[in-house]
Amino acid sequence: MGINVGNKTIYLSLALIFLISFTSIANAGKETRVVASRLTLDLSIYGNIVTWAETTTDTAWMYNLTTGNITRLGHAGNSPVIQGDKITWWDYDKNIIVYNISTGKEIKIVGANTPSIYGDNVVYVRSKYEDGQPASHQNDESNSLYLYNLSTNEETQLTPYEHARFYPSIYGNKIVWGRANQVNSGEWSSNISIYDIPTKRVSDISRTGTAAGGEIYGNIVVWVEQKNESRDIYMRDIAKHETRQVTFDNNSTSADIYGDRIVWEREYWIGNNFSSDIYMYNISTNETTRITNSTCAGDPAIYNDKIIYVDTRDDPESQEYRDIYLYNLSA
Repeated sequence: MGINVGNKTIYLSLALIFLISFTSIANAGKETRVVASRLTLDLSIYGNIVTWAETTTDTAWMYNLTTGNITRLGHAGNSPVIQGDKITWWDYDKNIIVYNISTGKEIKIVGANTPSIYGDNVVYVRSKYEDGQPASHQNDESNSLYLYNLSTNEETQLTPYEHARFYPSIYGNKIVWGRANQVNSGEWSSNISIYDIPTKRVSDISRTGTAAGGEIYGNIVVWVEQKNESRDIYMRDIAKHETRQVTFDNNSTSADIYGDRIVWEREYWIGNNFSSDIYMYNISTNETTRITNSTCAGDPAIYNDKIIYVDTRDDPESQEYRDIYLYNLSA
């Protein structure tokens, strides 16, 4: 018995050393503050363009990393999302706006919200009228997933009016979103589902009933599992039919993915002070890297070698100024 216990202790020690060896602190790359003194929220990046919403003015903005120019896009009910040369967001009139950077032209999709875009396809949520109440007053029990093609100007309802969470994500011909199901009176579960546009097939990515969010890039879907008070990042390779747990700290959220890199915000406490920093996971090497050490960083987004995030290091008490920082992994 004593030998067995000893073997187990040695095994756990080796496992701990293994985990530590695959968690590192970023010692390469360069951090730059790109936008200062703004109350920013929910970042997006593609190429050299960064987008965000500003809560003090309820507007969508974009910033060109090459020229340094800041452009006001319009009123926003949620944060804008960029892909290619198109930016889309939901305005306060409950319409979706698609802005073409190259032409400066806008397209409006009436009565819809929380869009995501890939190429000429815009995916979003639309709510139906119920009990005499307008669609804007409904919750996800009355939501349907929709697709709008910018080339053909055709709108397609993808799912029935039931249980579609807000904020879908699209890559290529695949759409992921959160789908709620009622377990019993007053209790709901939530799973990540995927919709294949050519085949119209719907399948579940997670079946735990505790999944939230959902982002897709290529064949990889990432999301957050919320179990009781804990939150961890998971991923699934839909081509290999493999699911992997990425974090084990119970305090990880706000995941984003590009290529084989996943970034997220890890929350923790230092004494009585709430803190957060940005981490990155490389799918190919199975290595986790801590990107920031400011204890005030969150809400990351990634494109290629560029990671952007919000940081309140210059105003940690009131957090009135949420600056935008860029960490360039290859600089």
